[in-house]
Amino acid sequence: MEEKLKLAGQAYGNGCTCSQAVFCAFAGDLGLDETTAYKLMEGFGGGFGAMQEVCGAFCAAAAVISYYTSSGSMDGKSKGKTYKAIRRAAEIYEQEYGSIRCREILHGNAPKAFQCGMKVKDAVLVVHKVLAEEAENIAE
Repeated sequence: MEEKLKLAGQAYGNGCTCSQAVFCAFAGDLGLDETTAYKLMEGFGGGFGAMQEVCGAFCAAAAVISYYTSSGSMDGKSKGKTYKAIRRAAEIYEQEYGSIRCREILHGNAPKAFQCGMKVKDAVLVVHKVLAEEAENIAE
């Protein structure tokens, strides 16, 4: 986890959007090169295309969680598990920030460079927490 926090923090500090910073920290684990991960998540920054909708860091966390909870089968049988994990992630994020919506998290202010560093960190932590909880549920 510490390595992911470090990677995400460095990416954000180097100018990546919140979504890119979170997702790129997991890129290698997902079998993606950093450039591909960067390109995939670019449009999610600033609350989904800078519209201040769903927080970009949270979007990236949801993408990573989906990767790990989905069976990858087209039969849709893992959707329930994945949706439950995403709802759990949203619950944790909302406890910290009161919302998963960028506009609400930033209290109506437009995102500014390097304003969301803590959201990036917390999104990485949410991924780890939700996936650890999933692993515990499987073990039980």
